[in-house]
Amino acid sequence: MAMRPLAFAVGILALGCSSRAPAPTTPPPSPRPAPLVVTLVVDQFAAWIAEDRLPMLPEDGGFARLRREGTWYRHVRYGHAATDTAPGHSSLYTGQPPRESGILANEVPDARGERVSILRDESARVVTSEGATDAVGSSIARLRVDTLADALRARSPGAVIVSISLKDRGAIFGGGRHPTATLWFDPSRDAFVTSTAFGQTLPSWVNRAGTPAALQALRATPWTLSDEPWVRAHAATPDDQPGEGDLGGWGRTFPHDFTRARRPAGAMRASPMGDTAVLRLAEDALSARDPRAPMLLALSLSSNDYIGHLFGPDSWEAWDQLRRLDASLAIFFSRLDALAGRDGWTLVLSADHGITSLPEVASIPAARPWCDGPRQRGGSDPYERPCGALGRIDPDHVATVLQAAAVRLLGEGRWVLGVADPYVYLTPEAEALPGPRRELLQLALTATLRQFPEIERVIDTRTVAASCAEGESVEALLCRAIPERNGAALYAQARAGAFFDSGYDLGRGTSHGSPYLFDRTVPMLVRAPGREPAGRVVDEPTSYTEFRRQAERLLGL
Repeated sequence: MAMRPLAFAVGILALGCSSRAPAPTTPPPSPRPAPLVVTLVVDQFAAWIAEDRLPMLPEDGGFARLRREGTWYRHVRYGHAATDTAPGHSSLYTGQPPRESGILANEVPDARGERVSILRDESARVVTSEGATDAVGSSIARLRVDTLADALRARSPGAVIVSISLKDRGAIFGGGRHPTATLWFDPSRDAFVTSTAFGQTLPSWVNRAGTPAALQALRATPWTLSDEPWVRAHAATPDDQPGEGDLGGWGRTFPHDFTRARRPAGAMRASPMGDTAVLRLAEDALSARDPRAPMLLALSLSSNDYIGHLFGPDSWEAWDQLRRLDASLAIFFSRLDALAGRDGWTLVLSADHGITSLPEVASIPAARPWCDGPRQRGGSDPYERPCGALGRIDPDHVATVLQAAAVRLLGEGRWVLGVADPYVYLTPEAEALPGPRRELLQLALTATLRQFPEIERVIDTRTVAASCAEGESVEALLCRAIPERNGAALYAQARAGAFFDSGYDLGRGTSHGSPYLFDRTVPMLVRAPGREPAGRVVDEPTSYTEFRRQAERLLGL
């Protein structure tokens, strides 16, 4: 049957309509790039130093950029005493105090009474570029809680997690239990290493900046002042300030020639070149990353701590270190821009603890302006910085005195295993004493410790409360510093202005570890374009737990 004209026309029209291209649709938004988050801990960078000195740095430096592009939390407070590197790093990356984390100090005594890293693990072996060795390594086995990196690995199994430091205790908590790579510097090998707890081999990118040859090249020229007029204008002490240390013949004044040091690799840690090595490795890790995978790059810059211990925070070395660190960070941030774009990376920078001045600078008013200002007007220093000079506590001398007291009480025998800031440890024989004799020993050692003028409190670690009080009383801070099942007998808390000698040059230098605000208040700078206000300053006291919270937010956890 012939098609009617109208029906034929309608059919043709319908055919034409059905052959048209579909109407354009709005394309779906591009997937958000995988986060690249850098966490950066500047070892021993006290809030009081940041407050005084960051405004003095040039506008083209790294710190000025962070202040312009992010938020400066000026008073981040730790909630525990024992303000040292391992407790500080573990607290930042877990959000928990030593009482919960189990990381109570930097060192503990081994069976012979020698102080060793709290992270030393007899079941782990050091791994170099040539593979696993027979040397005992370090691990995270002592940690009782999870870390930021652990949370990231659980959420994103394919995430890239790299942590680098000059110290094992600076690297291990940032990398967590299952890192892509956790690296630290071994001065006995003059190279960056890891352990079998984290992998059987080193990443190939370590072979560029982490080898003995690359590190020796960093030390080819002496450490000299980068800007002598600037240092002279700001330092309140002379270059040859009494009380400064000399690390194995390296010298107390500029220039510091590495060839003069008995252990050049060890001296490198106490120079800006140590941070340079870490940042170069970080750049190589970034270049090797897969941009499709989330990345956590955890860096701990330890040179500031070694320099502070040896020369003090008022020294020419400390001022030059800050100026050089500022310039190095500016370069590092530019590399991040080039690799990920200015808006393609975020950063959280803080510190693990503060520092106090050398006892010998107590007679220099310009080095302690807080003593001549607020206190003369009847006020108080906001950081509780001391004005007196009590001095250094030699842990080996304390152990010898305690052992002698124990022998007078109990007779011949080895009763005191050792002292590792801030704890006293007993031998297995002493711990096994019958109850009454054990208690008499505890009382005798407590009384002996209290005779040291530098020691303010002595705490029986067995008597810490089942729960800690709220707030920031010294008692609450000490409670949060002492874990259950800690292995120690006593905790010796130093007075403000006194400290356990670091041992880098016995009888010289300075340290930290107290519950006072100059030691437990640090800065934090957060840069996150579009997510964190630019140019903001937060003056209110902020908990150290904000470090992990911010990093989790930036990682999308």
